[in-house]
Amino acid sequence: MNKLRLLLVLSLSMFMFFGCKKWGEPEFGIDEWEVAGPSQLWPIGPHSGHRYYVLREMSTPPKPIVPPAQLSELRYLRAVVVSSDEGGNYYKSIVLQDSTRGVEMQLDMTGLHTIYPVGQKVVIVLNELVVGSYNNLPQIGWLYNDQVGRINSLYFDKYIIRDGMPSLNNLPKPLTNNEINFSDPSNPRDVNKLVRLEGVTFQSEAIGEPLAYNRFTTNWIVNVPLASGTSQKVTVRTSNFARFRSTIIEEKEYNLTGILTIFGDTYQLMLRTKDDIQTAQPTESVTFAFNSNPIGEGGWSIQSFPGTTRWGFRENAIMHFGNGVFGHDIAMDDWFISPVITYQDLQNGYLQFEHQLSVLNEVYDAYQVYYTTSNTTNFNPDDWKSLGNITVFPASFGWSNQLPISNINANSFRIAFRYNAANPDIETYEWRIRRMEIRNK
Repeated sequence: MNKLRLLLVLSLSMFMFFGCKKWGEPEFGIDEWEVAGPSQLWPIGPHSGHRYYVLREMSTPPKPIVPPAQLSELRYLRAVVVSSDEGGNYYKSIVLQDSTRGVEMQLDMTGLHTIYPVGQKVVIVLNELVVGSYNNLPQIGWLYNDQVGRINSLYFDKYIIRDGMPSLNNLPKPLTNNEINFSDPSNPRDVNKLVRLEGVTFQSEAIGEPLAYNRFTTNWIVNVPLASGTSQKVTVRTSNFARFRSTIIEEKEYNLTGILTIFGDTYQLMLRTKDDIQTAQPTESVTFAFNSNPIGEGGWSIQSFPGTTRWGFRENAIMHFGNGVFGHDIAMDDWFISPVITYQDLQNGYLQFEHQLSVLNEVYDAYQVYYTTSNTTNFNPDDWKSLGNITVFPASFGWSNQLPISNINANSFRIAFRYNAANPDIETYEWRIRRMEIRNK
């Protein structure tokens, strides 16, 4: 009995010791890379000429390979993975980008996103590798039949060093429409880079079709709007092995993220996963409809200088009588001022308002629109600038011309309709405004 009791005490003691011990969660990590021994760190840089980083550059005739034993140092490239084969559109390759350029690396293995995910920093040992281009697209890999070939998976660790843990914070900011240099396809400096093409539309033949068919790859063309008012054609190339190939193309604007590539002189976009395909957000707009009195509780205010006539509300519109009405032959300078408006896309935004003007003498100088970015509470006309000239003056309610807001240098601002009849000898008449909108082009 004593022996059994002793065994029970020992068992209970061991349970208490191991059961109460708090074990920390295992810590996973990959060391940050540090250069060792004689070496040089090379940028990706242009893919042609002596500025490139490899031991042999593909040319005709091929330049001789420098034996690694004759090199006094190792050569490295430090970059981040921006591509992914998870969606099936990339095959046996990863795309690397540093602060200078991008390059595609040929690797003889599928499922590369499980080893080199998007956001993984890597160091490439360049010794024994070659660089070339496939129809103008820079590539790096092993030498194979005088071309850039894939590196065997048994040798990945010899050439690729993972540098720390992967993180989306490691990614460069995607280049957008007007940041991409489309001007010289013979020296395409932005290919193999992460891009975001915003507000693009597919050409008509793609509408209603899938991104790719089950049996063959497709090349649909999108129009990329540019700030110049023109557009750039880019081919969206999608493999028949892409997991998102059945996505139906609609007649709407898209924001497409991916890797910019090139084939000859044709720019192409390689989507990575379905998440790279987004519907562009609905047109941003700010609307004020003056179907009730906006002065006071509506956030609008008035400022008056000479004269006694002011802005007021009447018959579902904000309105102002000028001189020549009821014998008001006096100078006037009256402001109808909005509350603070916040609008993000100043570059593409414009202001337009629905108004009616009763003018018999065809003198329109008194009717003006101003803006300010000042946040001072005391009204000072010197803080205000003209938004542009009004050129459309309908006799019955209609829309004014569009006034661009690109000159406004802050996302928060106020708008004012100014009735400025400074010369009492020139008769002015009534001005009614029923609605004001700020929206994108």
